[in-house]
Amino acid sequence: MNARSKDVDLVVLGSGAGGMTAALTAATLGLDVLLVEKTEWIGGTTSRSAGSLWVPNTRHSPAGNDSIDKALGYLRAAVGNRLRDSMALTFLRAAPEMVAFLEANTSVAFRGYPYHPDYLATLAGATLSGRVIEPIPFDASALGKDFAKIRPPLPEFMLFGGMMVDRTDIGHLLGASKSLASLRHTMRLLGRYAADRLRFGRGTRLVMGNALVGRLYQSLRQRGVIILTSTRPQSLSETQGRITGAVLQSADGSTTVSSRAGVVLATGGYSHHPELRQRLMPPKLSGHSPVVDSAAGDGIMLGERAGGHLSNNHGSNSFWAPISLRARPDGSTAVFPHLALDRGKPGLIAVTPDGRRFVSEATNYHLFAEAMFAALKDGRGTGCFLVCDDDFIAKYGLGMVRPWRLNLRPAIADGYVTQADTIQDLAERLAIPAITLAETIARHNGFARTGVDEEFGKGGDAYQRNLGDPTHTPNPCIGPIAKPPFYGVKVYPGDIGASCGLVTDENAEVLREDGTRVPGLYACGNDMESIMAGTYPGPGITIGPAMTFGFVAARHAARQVAANPYVKGATQ
Repeated sequence: MNARSKDVDLVVLGSGAGGMTAALTAATLGLDVLLVEKTEWIGGTTSRSAGSLWVPNTRHSPAGNDSIDKALGYLRAAVGNRLRDSMALTFLRAAPEMVAFLEANTSVAFRGYPYHPDYLATLAGATLSGRVIEPIPFDASALGKDFAKIRPPLPEFMLFGGMMVDRTDIGHLLGASKSLASLRHTMRLLGRYAADRLRFGRGTRLVMGNALVGRLYQSLRQRGVIILTSTRPQSLSETQGRITGAVLQSADGSTTVSSRAGVVLATGGYSHHPELRQRLMPPKLSGHSPVVDSAAGDGIMLGERAGGHLSNNHGSNSFWAPISLRARPDGSTAVFPHLALDRGKPGLIAVTPDGRRFVSEATNYHLFAEAMFAALKDGRGTGCFLVCDDDFIAKYGLGMVRPWRLNLRPAIADGYVTQADTIQDLAERLAIPAITLAETIARHNGFARTGVDEEFGKGGDAYQRNLGDPTHTPNPCIGPIAKPPFYGVKVYPGDIGASCGLVTDENAEVLREDGTRVPGLYACGNDMESIMAGTYPGPGITIGPAMTFGFVAARHAARQVAANPYVKGATQ
């Protein structure tokens, strides 16, 4: 768009799952939409994510397995008195409608997880399946040259320099030497990737968050939505108390956009805003984050200047996960979130700098990191350690190290993994008291024999057991650490997305501190305060609400345009 001014029905700032859903919904409902992304990439942090959505009672849920009342009861048990019931009810009612709307009208398509317990599996209202969906893999070759605009996943989440795999693929890759079906699946993956690498530079079979972004992006292209990349929002326009557009800045200069229905803020939250990060985050938090650097508070700042305000009653102002760090060849730092692939498997423990366990390793990543904050609060170092033996790292990998020890040697050489022939030597190299670490491992090895973790109850609920190895008995999450050499990786508490954000009403319109609306200004995703209020009830509790409230905002905006096509302040 080279013109210095433009009139549209709705402006959406940010191209993550929330922003793209808002733009796609509005366009499907007949609105003229402009989507603005400040980077050269489409997709935001969604592109780096697992792409899961926590959305109870969708068309993919088993019939009769759940209800709005049951899901609301679970949220009340998980979030407590911080839960805003009206917002939770809006989410629970609109989320299934959002999924059905997208699948009926766009290229977005989902499938349910056959089995995925809620993270807080012992709470009233928790379920074992039916609340989590994921995008169906997407063939990005349909995008042609525009495939290059999708933000790639973290390199450490890809194989062979550019091949994406999901949990089904991993199972086949690990079983390729044992099953003819798995071998065929593996050969198809590798054959396609080889062809894709020559043409596109990386694999076009997108899974997880990249698949969701690809499907949303393809749908926006099919609807003819104008998408401006490398364009930064400079300010919002206001007419008689109503947000009526935005001023945008790009290499081509400044552009004023008038918008009949207003503006949706979906810029990814404040995770990389220096002042807000220092003010709202714990002091022991790592300075590194897997959240994209562009999530730097743009929407929050615009919203506050327009009269909005940040929430201040969350259990945590962000969502957490343990991360490990590694220097890449290009000098950048790889930030790897330890979500599900290693911590819950049998044969690994997590210890403090004092050499003691501090949590069930198989608990969800948010609670694991909260336990890290507590363990490190007295100044005893900046991180903790994951410790395992040779059998473990061969079978499951460890962080950025793949199973079968595929890339173990370079990880040892560059210091990412510490290796030692004895527990005593490992302790010395990690600067952990050797006697304490040996006692901790011996005690845990006793738990491996009985299958009962007497300290932290590892493997004691359905969620934790789901992270373990179902072939391992008597407890899928507990195994011995006995076969040398032994290994350690340092992990730090990291942030994976903001919970604190702009307070909105049930239509996703931003609210002032006195409870009145800022007409024409919407927020979704991490720019909007999370309905989870700093708790983590299940996988996809960021993307699910982000897309739902993007959908809600777009429907409300469409109703405003339908009721008054020439909203005061817009160019007529």
